[in-house]
Amino acid sequence: MKSFANPPISPALVVAVPLLGAALLAAARKILNRVAIDALALLISLATLCLCSTLLAGSIHHGASVYWLGGWWPRGSMALGIGMVIEPIGAGLAVLASLLTFLALLFSWRFIDDGSKHLQPLMLIFLAAMCGFSLTGDLFNIFVFFELMSIAAFALCGLKTTEPAPLQGSFNFAITNSVAGFMILTGIALVYAVTGALNMAQIGLSLGSRHDPLVLFAWTLIACGFMTKAAIVPFHLWLPDAHAVAPTPVCVLFSGLMVELGLYAVARIHYAIFDQTTAAHPTAFHNILFAFAAATVLIGGVMCYAEHHLKRMLAFSTVCHSGLMLAALASGGPLGLAAMLTYLLAHAFVKSALFFISGVLLHNRRSITERELFASGRQMPHAKLLGSLWIFGAVGLAAAPPLALLLGEAGAEKAADLHNLHGVAFVFIFGGALTAGAVLRVGMHTFFGWGDGTLSDRAADIGELPETKPENRRIRAYHIIPPALCILLAIALFAVPGWLHTLRNAAAAMANQPAYLHTTYTGQNVPLTQPSWLHELPGAAVRGGAALLLGLLLALSSVFRNRLPRPLRTGAFLEHGFRPLRIIQSGHPGDYVFWLVVGVSLFGGASMIFLR
Repeated sequence: MKSFANPPISPALVVAVPLLGAALLAAARKILNRVAIDALALLISLATLCLCSTLLAGSIHHGASVYWLGGWWPRGSMALGIGMVIEPIGAGLAVLASLLTFLALLFSWRFIDDGSKHLQPLMLIFLAAMCGFSLTGDLFNIFVFFELMSIAAFALCGLKTTEPAPLQGSFNFAITNSVAGFMILTGIALVYAVTGALNMAQIGLSLGSRHDPLVLFAWTLIACGFMTKAAIVPFHLWLPDAHAVAPTPVCVLFSGLMVELGLYAVARIHYAIFDQTTAAHPTAFHNILFAFAAATVLIGGVMCYAEHHLKRMLAFSTVCHSGLMLAALASGGPLGLAAMLTYLLAHAFVKSALFFISGVLLHNRRSITERELFASGRQMPHAKLLGSLWIFGAVGLAAAPPLALLLGEAGAEKAADLHNLHGVAFVFIFGGALTAGAVLRVGMHTFFGWGDGTLSDRAADIGELPETKPENRRIRAYHIIPPALCILLAIALFAVPGWLHTLRNAAAAMANQPAYLHTTYTGQNVPLTQPSWLHELPGAAVRGGAALLLGLLLALSSVFRNRLPRPLRTGAFLEHGFRPLRIIQSGHPGDYVFWLVVGVSLFGGASMIFLR
C-alpha cells in the first residue's frame, strides 16, 4: 500500500490490530487461562491506543492527510479507491475509543464471570469498528463499520446468557438497530443512484446544492438511522433496556462513545455531503435539529430522575446528554460543531466514571437498585473516595466547574447567540439539573445514608444479578483506577484548555465542505482558524452552577420528602415519572420500531416542508 499524504503509520493498522487480536483470543480461549486472556486483551488495546495516538499526533503537527488503500488515488474528480481521512477529530475519537476500551478491560480483569472468555474478543472487535468508523472517508464503509460495531454490541449486551433479561435487552437492541441499519443502507443506495459515488467528498461535489425530494429523503434515512444509534427521541427506547442488562465494561463503551459516534456520523455526513443541500434554509435546518434535541433532553431528563435502577438511570442520563450534544450541533456552524465535540469528550469521561462506580457497587454490595443500596455505600472499602468521585460525576453532568463539560456548554451558547437560536441555555440548565439531581440523590442515599430509604418508585426497583461470584467481593486497585482517571481527565481538560485551539480549528476544517474536498483530492491540509470562546466561561459557569443548585435542591426534596410540606416535594413528584412515558418504554420491539417510524416521519416531513 502507498501513502497518499504520508501519515506517520498506515491507519489500516488501527483496525487490523484489534481484529487480529480478537481472532487470536477467540482461537486460544480454550487453551489459555483467564489471566492470559485478560493480559493479552490489555496489551492489544494498549497497542491500538499507541497507534491511534501516533495518528493523532501526526495530524496535529502536520495537518490532515488521506490514506488510499491499495494506492487507488483519485483520478480527476473520481475517487476510485477507499480513503481513510486522518484529521484531529477522527483520530481523537479513535484515541478515545482505545483509551476507554483499555480502561474497561482493566476494570474487568478477572472480574466479569459471564461469557466464557467471549468478553475480551468482542470488546476488541467493537474497538476495531469504532476506530474504522472514526477514520473512514467512504460512506458505505461507515455503514460497514456501523454494522460491525452493532453486531459486537448485540453479543456484548446479551453476554449473560444464563439470565433472560440480557437476552431480551439484546433482542430489542438488535431489532431496533437493524432497522436503523437498513434505513442507512437504503439512504446510501439512493445517494449512489443519484451520484454514482460512495466517497463522501465525491458525493458532496456531485450533489452540490441539490435539495429535491429524493436527496432530502436520502438525508432523512441516513440521519435518522444514525440518530437511532445516538438515542435521540423517539429513537432512544432501546438504550435503557440494553444498558440495564449489559455488563458494566460494556455500558462504559455504549454510553462513553458508541452513542456519541452516532452524533459524530450525523455531523460529518451533513457537512461533507449535505451541507449545500441544507444551506438554502439554514435556520429551518437548525430548528429541526433543535426540536429533536429539546424533546430528547426533556424526556431523557424526566425519565432519568424517575429511575432507581442505577444503570437505567445513567442510561436515561445518556439520552438526555445526547440531546444536549445535538442541541450544540443545532446551534450551527463550526463553533456549534466544536462545542458538540468538546461536550462529547468530557461527557465520555464523566459517564464512564459513573458506570464504573455503579459496577463497583454491584460487585461489592450485590445490588444495583437504589432501595437496596441505601446507606450500604458507607460500609464499602474506599467509600469516601468512591462517594467523592460519584459527586464529581454529578457536578460534571450539571456542566459546572471544574469539569470540562462547562467548556462545551459555553461554546454551544456562543454559537446559539451567533445564529439567533433561542432556548439552548434553558435546555442545558434543565437537562443538567435533572441528571445531576438524580445522581446526587443516589449519592445521598447510598454513600451518606440520608433520608429514611422509603423510595416512591417501586415499579423501577428492578433487581440484577451480580457480575461476579459471591465469594469475590473485594475491591481492588484496578476497580478504582478507571473511574478516578476518568474524573481526573475531565478536570484536567478544563484546567488546561490549550487543546481547544486544535479542536476548534479541526472543527472549522470539518465544517467547511470546500476544505474537506481539497484535502481528499490533494492530500493537503487547509489551515482554518476559529476564534476562542473562553471569554464565555463566566456566564457558562453561572449557568452550570444554577443547574447544579437546582439539581441539589431536587435531590434534597426527594431525600427528605417526609420532612417537607407537600408543595416542596418536587423531587418526590418527579420520582414517580409520567405514566405515558413509562408505557412507551414497554420493552416490546414492535413498539420501539413503531416509534422509530414516527420519528422518521416527523424528521422527513419537516425536512420536506422546510428545506425544499
